Amino acid sequence: MKIETKKKTEPLEKTTQAKIKKYLISRGASVDIITKGLYGGNGIADIIGVYKGAYIALEVKRLKGIVSPIQSVWLAEKGKHGAFCAVVRSVEEAEAFINDIDHVLDVKNYHLE
Repeated sequence: MKIETKKKTEPLEKTTQAKIKKYLISRGASVDIITKGLYGGNGIADIIGVYKGAYIALEVKRLKGIVSPIQSVWLAEKGKHGAFCAVVRSVEEAEAFINDIDHVLDVKNYHLE
């Protein structure tokens, strides 16, 4: 008798985006999921917003998803101007991203005192 096992399917990118948005809001961020018709065109990050006064941009990819050259350029351009940008593949990676921002902002605030 053959036993069938279900393969674990990877969540859709839009499902991961929604979970990340919910997480970011729970941490106090103001964010939007960007779709082609809203705000922009090619290359813009999937999630943009503000966290503790800092501009953030997240490109969400599936586990094997590849960042396009135009997406890389868009993220790099924003990063050159002080934005916090990342490519993330899960809520856990978004959490690590926010924790890194908290650390940077804590260090900046320490030096301002």
